[in-house]
Amino acid sequence: MEKGIKGKLVKEKQEMAKRKDKLKFGFLEAKADRRIFALLFIEFAISVAIALSIYFYLDPETNVVPFPYSIITFIVLMALLALVFHKTKEFRKERETKSHATS
Repeated sequence: MEKGIKGKLVKEKQEMAKRKDKLKFGFLEAKADRRIFALLFIEFAISVAIALSIYFYLDPETNVVPFPYSIITFIVLMALLALVFHKTKEFRKERETKSHATS
């Protein structure tokens, strides 16, 4: 029984070391290519903007703009955010290709 537990602990430590190495490699790669930080920032900003837009324009209790204009404002804002996200498509494909090549 002790062998089973020790074996599991050893295996778990090896998996944690692999994850740590992968994380370290990812950070070093991101440090070398500043576009990764820019992409992460853009994705974060888009996520926050979507959440805040839903809260401010679609929630009836905190609605900032009167009814018909709030829906129009929300749609325009989502179109702008989609456009910004679309501009990063080429870079996202490049990153996906790199990540599949290293796996």
